Amino acid sequence: MRATRTLVLLFSIITAVVITVFVLTITGDDNTDTTQPPAKNGQGSTTAAPSTTPSAARPPTVDMFGNRLEVPAEEAGAALPQSAQERVDPARPDYLSAPPARLQWQRIWGGAAVAVSGSDGPARIDAGVAEGFARTPQGAALAALDAVGRVYAAHDPIWRDVVRERFYGGGQPLIDRFARSRADTPGAARYVTVPEGVRIQPGYRDDLAVVQLAVRSTTGYAIATWPMVWVEGDWRVRVPDDIESLWRPATPTASLTGFGDWKARSS
Repeated sequence: MRATRTLVLLFSIITAVVITVFVLTITGDDNTDTTQPPAKNGQGSTTAAPSTTPSAARPPTVDMFGNRLEVPAEEAGAALPQSAQERVDPARPDYLSAPPARLQWQRIWGGAAVAVSGSDGPARIDAGVAEGFARTPQGAALAALDAVGRVYAAHDPIWRDVVRERFYGGGQPLIDRFARSRADTPGAARYVTVPEGVRIQPGYRDDLAVVQLAVRSTTGYAIATWPMVWVEGDWRVRVPDDIESLWRPATPTASLTGFGDWKARSS
């Protein structure tokens, strides 16, 4: 099946999802500025300011594994009010795997699951592009999860803006490669689900974080790994010189030891 072959190769730094019927592997700074910059492309911006009334949101739904997803009024998702005081204490032994405060998973553009928090970003969503992730391990992981979901779920030309702004390196060849991937598998976004576990590898620095996601597989779990770099005040996916290496399969594992549980328990 063409979709299966494509998804098996999709982005080793993208969440890998394996379905029971057939295998589908897909795949701020502590003083983050939460002010709203001018809108891009004439589109509006969703910020962390609590201006959206509760009635604006739609009933929640679930991803393909039954994990709860909030459905905000804005199809591009909604940022939450931010509080740096709620961030994970660096002295905690699970600092590199603990989830951020007020973690929430949202469905964007009717497809992908992306994570937002009330402590580590994103601080705003401007014209479909999330911005303002905290300069913390949790902020790096949130930025990685967000980039994955938006590049496959967003409409054209928004997804191209996501590649330009949330990925460092690759240029036009990376955009062209994503365009081919999206064309080959139009429904790829729905396979971007809530992961089974999240962690940042030891050796974290505030300019480089190696994020790992664990997702279900037929033999246990599969781990997708990618580096995130702090560039121009935000986390971005660091694209390797060999772009095609992004589409290599994820690494199988039988255990979630060392991974944090990032599944939201409530809205």
